[in-house]
Amino acid sequence: MGLYQRSDSRFWWMSYTMNGEQYQESTKTASKELASKIIKQRESEIVLGLFKVGWAGERMTFDQLSAEFERSHFAGLAKNTVKGHRAYLRHLKAFFGESKLNRITVESVEEYRSQRRTQPAKTNPNRTIKGATVNRELECLKCVLDLAVKRKYIPENPAAAVKHFNELRERPNRRMLTVEEELRILEAAPPHLRVAIILLSQTGGRTYSEGFSLRWDQVDFDNKLIRLGNNVKTPGSAEPIPLSEYACEILQAWHRAQSPKSPFVFPSPHLPDQPISTVKTAWRATLRRAGVPHFPIYTLRHVFCTRLSEFAPDAVVQRAMRHTSPETKRRYQLGMTDQVRQAVEQSNEKAYGREKVLRFYDVRPVEKKKGARAACN
Repeated sequence: MGLYQRSDSRFWWMSYTMNGEQYQESTKTASKELASKIIKQRESEIVLGLFKVGWAGERMTFDQLSAEFERSHFAGLAKNTVKGHRAYLRHLKAFFGESKLNRITVESVEEYRSQRRTQPAKTNPNRTIKGATVNRELECLKCVLDLAVKRKYIPENPAAAVKHFNELRERPNRRMLTVEEELRILEAAPPHLRVAIILLSQTGGRTYSEGFSLRWDQVDFDNKLIRLGNNVKTPGSAEPIPLSEYACEILQAWHRAQSPKSPFVFPSPHLPDQPISTVKTAWRATLRRAGVPHFPIYTLRHVFCTRLSEFAPDAVVQRAMRHTSPETKRRYQLGMTDQVRQAVEQSNEKAYGREKVLRFYDVRPVEKKKGARAACN
């Protein structure tokens, strides 16, 4: 490696050898000091394998990489996960499709993030795309570009440095569902939704993958179990789900009432051979009739975890929720204000007894006595 000057250029040039071949390249600077730093950086890149002449990303488009990603990545994913990835890729390809991989920069990814966030939602044109949706698409983009880095198409992943939106600001406030509200919801719900609410709140199952897509051959009435098999989110989710006496009776009554028979517990009203696809409209209407503020139906999984945590140890809650870590339940516990208040009261009673340590008065006791004495005089 070395620096030299050419008569036809005002810049310093550098010469370096890589893979047995010699290359000459302009440093694009007339300062020898800066040119020395550039050649030292290039030397480090070559040693660490971060520099490559003629990266494949200079010729490959994002559309081509996406097709390669689908072939290599989709085989081991669940059907619903693949469906979600295809939706994300559709929007990503609309923006990056014909761009060469080496032209995708941090700035262009940030531009996509900002532009996508301002687009109107498909279901409600008066509302923009949620930050959570954009975050999922950015995560998908990072996975795609990670493949490009792994296969040496580009030196680094530009999507890794892009900041995501804060999803907590967009989520509704989480609160515990009271028994009185639950009863009002059950009275206002149509029959299929009523059965689903009881099933989800009694098992803690995931709304669609373990609830509305449930088949009758997965329900074991003799042993009061639901066996989901291996087509689940995590290996721990394949554990059998125990049914309470309440949930088992409701499912048996629902099984007898269904006509014509369908392989699914909650069949589509139009296609009995398929499960119901969504209950968003029915859920909103039910909450409106019941006079309960709107909350996602997935919150029933949180309600199950919160109620069970009052009586069961962490190991039982972890098994019931089918979580990998016992700490995951902390994210599913709602409110628990009553439990915290009761624990604080018990702590105070143990520390102070039944006496109050400090009392507040409108006037001091001494002043009150002085006033009474003056009145007597």
